[in-house]
Amino acid sequence: MRIAVIFVVSSLLAAGSGRAEAASTCISKATEALPRISGLVVKKSRTRPVSPTILSTWRGQSKPVIIDVDFEAAGEAQTFSYMCVVTQGSAFVQRTMN
Repeated sequence: MRIAVIFVVSSLLAAGSGRAEAASTCISKATEALPRISGLVVKKSRTRPVSPTILSTWRGQSKPVIIDVDFEAAGEAQTFSYMCVVTQGSAFVQRTMN
């Protein structure tokens, strides 16, 4: 019984760190996808779940997340949002219009 509990706890911890690693990969990829503007400065980035509408029609094996990247360019603050999916260690991002 004790071995089973240890296995379950370690599996949950591994899944949690896997999600954190996927989020980090997605944030890096989304930042790379920003437009090439001189003086662009990334202020903050964050992840959030995709909407239930998207999830209801999603057929992929891994769940997508939304990455919001707040940046400033030419004195103007903007936020770009990207949908990201990590498959086999690689992240694919596509800009979304919110």
